[in-house]
Amino acid sequence: MQHDQSGPGGVPGGAFRRILVGYDGSSEARRALDVAVSLAADLHGEAHVLLVVRPPSHAETPEERTRAVEAERENLSAGLVGDRDHHPGIAESATHVVFADDPAEAVTRYVEEHGFDLVVVG
Repeated sequence: MQHDQSGPGGVPGGAFRRILVGYDGSSEARRALDVAVSLAADLHGEAHVLLVVRPPSHAETPEERTRAVEAERENLSAGLVGDRDHHPGIAESATHVVFADDPAEAVTRYVEEHGFDLVVVG
């Protein structure tokens, strides 16, 4: 039995048009990125990447915290640049960064605020 994968107006892809990938640079996150990009292509949707930067627990001053957060953001972004080279369909404008203590909560909140249909994490 085949399932109808058309959405409103017969558009292919059903409900999964906006896909969000939680990315932390791990091998699991890279595999999640592969899956999300493939799904987005198959479903004529769009894949977005969310980097969640956690504040450091070891920073003693606001300046140390700012430097540590910026270093983590740069590290995650640099890793993503290499992965984006393998997936040219992900535009830089489809990469989002949030700062939060709890990555799962941050992803959930981001999905609710920005209307994503599917979340892929590794």
